[in-house]
Amino acid sequence: MITVVGMGRQRGDLTANGAEAIRRADAVVVKSALTHAAEDVAQIRSDAIFCDDLYQQAQDFEQLNDLIAERLRSFGGKKVVFCVAGDGSDDSTVQRLDGVRVIAGVGFQSAVVGNDMPAGTVFYTAQDICAAKRVLPRPTVVKCIDDKYIASEVQLKLLTAFEPTTRAVFCCGTRTKQIRLDELVRQRFDYRTSLFIAPLPLTDKQVFDYYDCADVMTVLCGENGCPWDRAQTHLTIIKNVIEEAYELADALQKQDGEHTVEELGDLLMQVIFHLEIAHNNGEFEPETVYTALCRKLIDRHPHVFGEIVATNADESLDVWNAQKLKEHKIKNTAQNVADVPRDMSALMRCQKVSSRASKGGYEFESVAQVADKVKEELAEFLSAPQSDKQMEGGDLLFACASLLRLSDVDAETALLMSTEKFVRRVTECERLLALRGQRLPDMSPRQFDDLWQEAKSNVG
Repeated sequence: MITVVGMGRQRGDLTANGAEAIRRADAVVVKSALTHAAEDVAQIRSDAIFCDDLYQQAQDFEQLNDLIAERLRSFGGKKVVFCVAGDGSDDSTVQRLDGVRVIAGVGFQSAVVGNDMPAGTVFYTAQDICAAKRVLPRPTVVKCIDDKYIASEVQLKLLTAFEPTTRAVFCCGTRTKQIRLDELVRQRFDYRTSLFIAPLPLTDKQVFDYYDCADVMTVLCGENGCPWDRAQTHLTIIKNVIEEAYELADALQKQDGEHTVEELGDLLMQVIFHLEIAHNNGEFEPETVYTALCRKLIDRHPHVFGEIVATNADESLDVWNAQKLKEHKIKNTAQNVADVPRDMSALMRCQKVSSRASKGGYEFESVAQVADKVKEELAEFLSAPQSDKQMEGGDLLFACASLLRLSDVDAETALLMSTEKFVRRVTECERLLALRGQRLPDMSPRQFDDLWQEAKSNVG
């Protein structure tokens, strides 16, 4: 049986229960003779075993913890007390031991947070935070910052979540003071060194992350937030999602980096807005959406996360589509084409429907064949009575979309590009007309053609 005794932050922190456990133990193991724990144990018994020799043998902390754990287990069924600085529960070696009893001591964090600990505070040892995949901008305590080398790693990790100027409470030994985060590496350190840092208020921050965006939206939709934001529902902001998606597509098409950043933010805001509405209505939590997304990405990439092989982009897409059909329980082409959302733009839905139909065998044999179909539909449109022109016009557009798809051209993107090109040329024509004091109605067809060709040459 192994009992862990937390020896506290400094001499005199050992509890009465901890001292009694040390007296009654068959064997006492102290993690290091270089800590105050060794001095307190020496006041009780003189046969303590220390692990400093293992510090010399180990290549890294992982191996060190394994070696100490192995030493503790080597006593078999004896009553063993393992004495560590701090509260005992979060010691890196203790976390590798099963079935231990912990007699808690005063934690290192008490020097930097005291009894006024913010809700949601996250605790790390320096070793743990350096190994963490990500650190969130939440109230954070980091303990056991032993030296400037690990302090440098801790500082770099914290800078992924906090601004350099963020104030932190720092304690080394018995001395506590306030420092800026970017001053951490310039301090003195020992095994007791701890740090507490909390994010700046939202209104004081200069750099934000996703979690800040979510916090801002929570404030806006909260009791003292914005009346308009609080009044919105999923249905009232449907159009916003569509508008922001098109504005982002426009910025991307123009390769406008500044506006791309802005429009990505606007589209992200719509996602966060819907998540906040759902949370407030008790519909679902954000984690439900994240889980569904990750599950979909993993399930639809068995060629990455599973055993299926895909050697190129086309094969990867085939795997994705096969997994999607399986998920949606789609067994035939009719179900597949009917599954395309009706709220897409007409052109985008047209191309998606024809693409899915083609996978079921409903496909032209060649580009030449579909080009002939376009000519046929054009002739039918031109000869149709006015009452039939809408349907015949739709057939013509559908045939054109099929021609583009079969030519590996995205119809929606192609039309957006052509429309933008037309806008540029009209704008240039109007500029030239104003420059020359001319009016379009006064121009002959030949003059208009010359004007158009000039505008085309100027702006492409």
